[in-house]
Amino acid sequence: MKFRITFLFLLLVACTEPEDKSFQNTVKFNNQNPNMIMIINSSDKIPPYIISKELTFEELLKGEVYSDTIYSPDTLFFQLNESVQLIDVTPTDEYYPQSFLVKTGDTLDVQYINSKINVNRIENGKFIPLKWDLTQIIPKSKKFLYLDSIESFFLKEEITGSLKFFLPNVKNKDEWSFKLPEYLKLIDENYSAVVDSLNKYENSLNNLYSQLIKKDQVQRINNVLNIVNNKEETEKFYSKYLIPENFRNRYLSSIYGIYYMDKFHFNKDITLTEAYDRGFPEYPKEIARYFKFRLVSSMIIKKYRKETVFEFLDKYKEEYGDFSPLENILSEMEYGIQTSTDLALIDYQSNDSKWEEIKKKWKGKIIYVDFWASWCAPCLRAMPYSKELKEKLAGKEIVFVYLALNDREDLWRNSTQRNQIIENNFFIKNSKSSEFISNYNINAIPRYMIFDKNGMLIHEDAPGPDTKEAFEILTELLKL
Repeated sequence: MKFRITFLFLLLVACTEPEDKSFQNTVKFNNQNPNMIMIINSSDKIPPYIISKELTFEELLKGEVYSDTIYSPDTLFFQLNESVQLIDVTPTDEYYPQSFLVKTGDTLDVQYINSKINVNRIENGKFIPLKWDLTQIIPKSKKFLYLDSIESFFLKEEITGSLKFFLPNVKNKDEWSFKLPEYLKLIDENYSAVVDSLNKYENSLNNLYSQLIKKDQVQRINNVLNIVNNKEETEKFYSKYLIPENFRNRYLSSIYGIYYMDKFHFNKDITLTEAYDRGFPEYPKEIARYFKFRLVSSMIIKKYRKETVFEFLDKYKEEYGDFSPLENILSEMEYGIQTSTDLALIDYQSNDSKWEEIKKKWKGKIIYVDFWASWCAPCLRAMPYSKELKEKLAGKEIVFVYLALNDREDLWRNSTQRNQIIENNFFIKNSKSSEFISNYNINAIPRYMIFDKNGMLIHEDAPGPDTKEAFEILTELLKL
């Protein structure tokens, strides 16, 4: 649950002494939410941030939310699953997240300075910079430096290695095979020594460090095996790490994702549908379900026919009783929605409607339509201007309508509430199949349209609410 309490930030940063009552109230509030962290985005001129965390497959099946978006300026409460956990912070206009180690009850301030994310923990009115990378727990000893030098030998040949399917007898194959055993032995010794040293002092933080170290070890081994393409060592790798204990661990379950991509997604000897129908009888039920979930997801990525994807979605539901965690795919594929020339809509109260039908209730009024999405930074930046324009024309025969295009329903609902635009705000359920979208070439947002008092489209690419032209056009239409 999220709260808009930007005013709290003003109280918080004004505190310089722990005796300040406003700061004490903040701490008390956090203590009442022991699994939460509070994140403050204090800037109003930057794109929204996506806050995310890693979930176990069991948590995904329960419908737990793995990410949320914080806008600017705003305050967000984000739930953790453990007392100490790694979260990722990613600006919506970038691709690469930055990781930060946080604990329940933390209050964080996120800023964007010199094109770089800066995250601070607020303690006793002071800003403490948060930084995280593995060098904080993995020492750069001579053994690790030597390990890095061996790895660099493989990685510098990555381009050649990526051609292994076409050129299996690459010139470095023998040298790779010679160096690989030494690399694997050294990486096992070095990482095991670090983990053993942490395990001498058991606590939640050291336990987390051990998992992150093992995760880094797995990823490094996999990167090299992908280049060398040594089948024997690859099978040993899977035998060692592909255990149920790792599957249930949020940081180590990635080994199952690695195995899936290797054995199924990139496997040219078996189709995704064949793999699904064969099933996974050798695995526990939860792991078999995970693989089938990934297979359906891959069918979409590989652009299988829509009818085929729907067929396997039906099989999945029949076997497991529900679609979890494929709900987002249902929306993406518009499962169960027939192709239409109209827009299939749902409002904030979950009432279904059609655009042509709902438009009739506004007969006699000008309709200003805003096509937007929760992930669209320009759309969100324009929202305050839309509200301002609406206030200027208050009492006039005009209605402002918001239609969420190519969005996720859960993110749309969160953004709708946060931006306080619940009235006349609709989620488009058939963004991809509606001929309305294709006929008017709505392939970029924000996009604005104006309908006259008879519901006829008179401006299919209208000026945005942040322009003087929008006010002038609407004012002239209201005189008619």
